[in-house]
Amino acid sequence: MAANYSTIFPRVEENITEQYRRKLARLYTFLHRYLAKTMTYAHTSVYALGLFSADGILLDLFANEEYVLDQLHKNGIYASSDWKESGYNAVSEGLRDWKSVSTVGDENEHPILKNYAVYFSPISMLSVYEPYEPMEQCGLAIIIPKEHAWKDYLTMILTIAHDMMITLQFNNIATMYYERSGKGILSIDNIMSRNGEALATYYNQELFDLLGIPAMDIYYRPADLLIDPLPANKELWDIVEHHRTIYKQPITVTCHGKEVSLIATTDAFNQPSLPAHGVTFYFTTQQKMTEKLAKKVANGAIKTFDDIIGQNKNLIAILSRAKQMAQTDSNILILGESGTGKDVLAQAIHNASSRRDKPFIAINCGAMPKDLIESELFGYDSGAFTGARKNGNIGKFELASGGTIFLDEIGEMPLDLQAKLLRVVEQKQLMRLGSSQVINVDVKIIAATNANIWSMIEQKQFRADLFYRISTMQIQLPPLRERRDDIIPLARYFIQKVSDRTGKENCMRLSPEAQELLVKLEWRGNVRELQNLIECIVQLYPGDLILPQHILDNVSGYQAPDIASSTDPQPTSYVPPLTSGSYPPVMHPSDQDGSIIRRPEGYVQDSGMGFTGAVRKKPSELTREEILNALEACGGNRSKAAEYLGISRRTFYRKLEKLEL
Repeated sequence: MAANYSTIFPRVEENITEQYRRKLARLYTFLHRYLAKTMTYAHTSVYALGLFSADGILLDLFANEEYVLDQLHKNGIYASSDWKESGYNAVSEGLRDWKSVSTVGDENEHPILKNYAVYFSPISMLSVYEPYEPMEQCGLAIIIPKEHAWKDYLTMILTIAHDMMITLQFNNIATMYYERSGKGILSIDNIMSRNGEALATYYNQELFDLLGIPAMDIYYRPADLLIDPLPANKELWDIVEHHRTIYKQPITVTCHGKEVSLIATTDAFNQPSLPAHGVTFYFTTQQKMTEKLAKKVANGAIKTFDDIIGQNKNLIAILSRAKQMAQTDSNILILGESGTGKDVLAQAIHNASSRRDKPFIAINCGAMPKDLIESELFGYDSGAFTGARKNGNIGKFELASGGTIFLDEIGEMPLDLQAKLLRVVEQKQLMRLGSSQVINVDVKIIAATNANIWSMIEQKQFRADLFYRISTMQIQLPPLRERRDDIIPLARYFIQKVSDRTGKENCMRLSPEAQELLVKLEWRGNVRELQNLIECIVQLYPGDLILPQHILDNVSGYQAPDIASSTDPQPTSYVPPLTSGSYPPVMHPSDQDGSIIRRPEGYVQDSGMGFTGAVRKKPSELTREEILNALEACGGNRSKAAEYLGISRRTFYRKLEKLEL
């Protein structure tokens, strides 16, 4: 028995239809443009194009001629009509099997459709991200009176559907690349607009977060529903109108009456022949740019408390106190002689704090020209001074925001800059050079100095108020000579470290005499001096054993004792340090027979630069390796390396040129 179909299609509520339309907003808008550009030229066209939801609801009808739509309406075919129970026809079969189908006249089961030919093609798009979930699922149909049936209409609808899917696919790919920018994105163009208005064709959640408003649905709707229209946002709308490209340009955006300061970069296109133009905005904030830049250029804290070698009871107590300080946000001042490891301790404190995942920025206040240190610390705006970068520059305090800034040698900071630093410390705010905008910063300050800070305060060379602000907590690092029980453990640690780094197969050992000598030395350069000495010995000397001679060959300022006049028995390795005179004094080991210093053949006496060594008698016999070792031992200083080798600078440079060094 044949099914009893109503003479009209049932209709769903308009709000349900609108929900479907919004879900298919992209395709819906593409379709509008397609029809506007194609059907306009088909003046004699008698067909209508229908857009169907995946479950068979006719969402909209499009036709070039009004009478075509009127005829469909008279026959009961309206937008919002439900075809789910319409029996056999191209739409129901095509949606069931997701294939292109045509039905003509009596092939259609519904009474109304027997007067029509229907040509259907489905549209099924997946997302570009795994697991590739369904996105647009719908279909397109050409509906035409059966007397105008034409088999090529099936090819036509198939082509239209295919073109729609190709367009959507490239739109999805573009979206994927947009998202990788990590910025707030807003694409505005007129491609899909029927009257040339600027539509919001893409945006993301980050955009709403930057604007500080709840997310709203403006997909393929006028962009001024989000960004306030003229006369507000003159600069932004000018960029859209003239499809201009900008790069990291500050811009104020007014959204629902609320002003937001952003940094904008754009991609733009203009195709007059379509006609089509549009702009994609990539928005961020100065703070987010600073955070991103900080991750790239921050010095980074790589040392922890585990990297601080020592068993001295005083040092252990200091480190225990420092670990407690790390758990606070209070500013810390580290005092100690040069080479005691103030920078290592600062890194360890940062890595033990809650700020460990944030930037650690180190700046040496004594190594920077005084006229540049302010711009380095606080940054500057465009045009702040001659030679300033076009887009300004971010200062170290901004880079360190959220983390820690280490101000080494703070005693070298000029007095006028100390006053500006005081404001930053007190108010957690700063202004760039050439700017009146206040920038909030959240930094923990760790300062360090080897100067007598109290004496500097008394002599008006350092501000007392700044001192008290940066020294909420203080740490005094002891010099190496006050923790002699740490010298040998440190030496062994540096031997292992240098051997591992240089790939030396055999790790050298300290002879008992060498250990005794190391403990006796003064170490005016503290841990840094010991580290440099071990580095030099490990790289320059073969063998597995470090002897006192190796140490004496690379340490200046010490004199062997006169054994003949000595009444107390001394170990043959003992060389007491000088305790008076300038440091380091220029002294030469004794040449007397019986000296504890055994010089190899070809020994070159210390020339006054603090270097002694053993070389071949003829400069022409110097090898490439010997020259490279000398350069490394002298820190790359060619003049000192020449003296180390006992040759003139001219001869040394000729050797470098000959060996192509």
